[in-house]
Amino acid sequence: MRKVAILAMLSLFVVLVPTRSATAAASCFAPESTFARRMMHGNLDGDRERDEVWVGATKPGGTCRYFVFARTSAGRSWVRLPTPDRFSRFSLRHFARPIALVRIDQVPGREIAVKLLEGASVRPFGFFTIRFGALRRMPIDATAPQPLAAEDMFAFGGGLSLMFATDCAYGRAPRTVIFSLAFPQGNGPRYVVERRWFQVRGAFFAKTSFPMQRAVVRLGNLRDRFREFRHDGLLPRCDGVVLES
Repeated sequence: MRKVAILAMLSLFVVLVPTRSATAAASCFAPESTFARRMMHGNLDGDRERDEVWVGATKPGGTCRYFVFARTSAGRSWVRLPTPDRFSRFSLRHFARPIALVRIDQVPGREIAVKLLEGASVRPFGFFTIRFGALRRMPIDATAPQPLAAEDMFAFGGGLSLMFATDCAYGRAPRTVIFSLAFPQGNGPRYVVERRWFQVRGAFFAKTSFPMQRAVVRLGNLRDRFREFRHDGLLPRCDGVVLES
């Protein structure tokens, strides 16, 4: 039992302190997905100290397991990322990374947006937050419509056939995120825009009382009329740090 405990402690140390020399974990990522690329720095818990968040991995038994890690003054914590299919594993290996540290709710500190999947042009991501010193995934309540088929994910990007945008909606209501999609109306230059709002309650997103808004707009006026589509739809009006889309 003592040997088992020692081995468990050593494996935990590898999980908590990923380094460039941790070849097992490094082999879970493509060469271009460097550790520096998978990390962001900022104030996550509101104590004005410099914190860190990154996407890392372990490889017990030869199988890669992916996590979002955070290091704050309260210590280190992590959330495991599910890999139910080859697409999710490929995305995590090549593209997973924090993409924004922004203020979503009214709790001191910033929420973390982590890109988890990568399509041809659509980029789904999930939100994470610090609660009582520990990192937590921010799920979308079952009573609210899922923005995507991917569970608990928002998205940005897309192409002319379908565009996605996620943004903060401070002007509409506190602790609220807007998720919009736009698609062509027939073969002309007009697009249908559907906008939905999600509000943070505790550490999860819930459906708001605002009804889904549907509008038709010319493509050339899309970003001026619906500003969430600026910056490729990646959190253009959020307070915080947002990477290039």
